[in-house]
Amino acid sequence: MTYEEIVAKAKEEFGSADVSNYEGHLALQFNVTGEGEGIFYAEILDGKLFIEPFDYKDNDAVLTADGSDLLSLFSGALDPAAAFESGKLTVTGDIAKALSIQPIIENNKKAAKKTTKKATAKTAEKPAKTAAKTTKTAAKTTAKTTKAAAKKDETPAIIGLAEPKKAPAKAAAPKTAAKKATAKTTAKESTKAAKTAPKTTAKKG
Repeated sequence: MTYEEIVAKAKEEFGSADVSNYEGHLALQFNVTGEGEGIFYAEILDGKLFIEPFDYKDNDAVLTADGSDLLSLFSGALDPAAAFESGKLTVTGDIAKALSIQPIIENNKKAAKKTTKKATAKTAEKPAKTAAKTTKTAAKTTAKTTKAAAKKDETPAIIGLAEPKKAPAKAAAPKTAAKKATAKTTAKESTKAAKTAPKTTAKKG
């Protein structure tokens, strides 16, 4: 890991820590040993945290450690007091002030865990919401299709019932008229025949 990567990672891990409740001013210089050797500083001023790739001459303390150990320190994986006692971290200057970053690191670690938990929960919710939406849409589509099919089936049935009723009524009219006309003609011919028959008989006698 290069020096630039170590500084960038330190900013990523610790740069967003909440220092609004920190009272006073704190300036710490970090000396990176081994791979990625270099110097950077962390300063708390007016409730704000700054991490920059420069040395800080007027500092409260100088903390020296391997690059990977410093990053573990900022992420909360390595306890500052434990690192100091084990010799992984060397502190010169005001040790009490140097170790005052410990509660800030712990709070930052808790905040990071909460954020990760929320992000995971949100990601898990998305597929469930999408599945529910898809099911709802499918149900609506099925209901529409069923309704449309029902309407289509009803129409021929109504037409089919209406047509047979009208046809016999129309067909009946001409038949009745024909029957009446035939009956009239037959009646007239019968009357005519009856009147003619007596006259013929009288003349012959």
